Amino acid sequence: MDTYLPQNDSEFNTWQANLFEIAEPKLEMWGIIADDFNKLKPLQVDWADAYASAENKNARTSPDVRDKVDARAAYEKELRKFYSSWLSNNSRVSNSDRERMGLTVKSETRTRVSRPVTSPVGTIDFSKRLQHEIHYVDQATPGKKAKPEGTHGCEVWVKIDSTAPVEASELSYVATATRSPCISNFEGKNAGKTAWYWLRWVNTRGETGPWSSPVSATVAG
Repeated sequence: MDTYLPQNDSEFNTWQANLFEIAEPKLEMWGIIADDFNKLKPLQVDWADAYASAENKNARTSPDVRDKVDARAAYEKELRKFYSSWLSNNSRVSNSDRERMGLTVKSETRTRVSRPVTSPVGTIDFSKRLQHEIHYVDQATPGKKAKPEGTHGCEVWVKIDSTAPVEASELSYVATATRSPCISNFEGKNAGKTAWYWLRWVNTRGETGPWSSPVSATVAG
């Protein structure tokens, strides 16, 4: 079991509720894809129901206990994935926030990660209505999907306009994607417009690399 996960069911119940309370309001600030967090919610409900049924030792049944064990195992599996993808090495999450969430705080004496020196190469799948899938690879290894060593993710920025951006101040932040593709959804008012994207790597210390060449696509209506 991961060291940050309490073994005792009561302590685990308190821990997971605390993680939700702290993390949910900060998803955008931390660059976390909301859909990845929302995957945890039905599992949290299943756990809460099963835990409540099995908490009373004098009234619970053997099936109640089995349901609780199964619900916790399924919930823990997704919590580990979420921690690994979004909380463990996310430079936007402070160590004080990790401590408040009861997570592992890594030593600051580790070898310093280098600032990215290459840039992503992006391509866009715009076949779906009001949605772009931004696929990316590293310019140094275009035949592989792997990010450069020490890289947390790919920052995606966009300008929705008829003219291409000439400087970063024209762009709006979309997301920091830890795996390709990054999904960008649009409101109906943007149908038919052109979305211009700039991409750049960000390492586990929050340091960014050079901008990519711009890529663009029309927003299908």
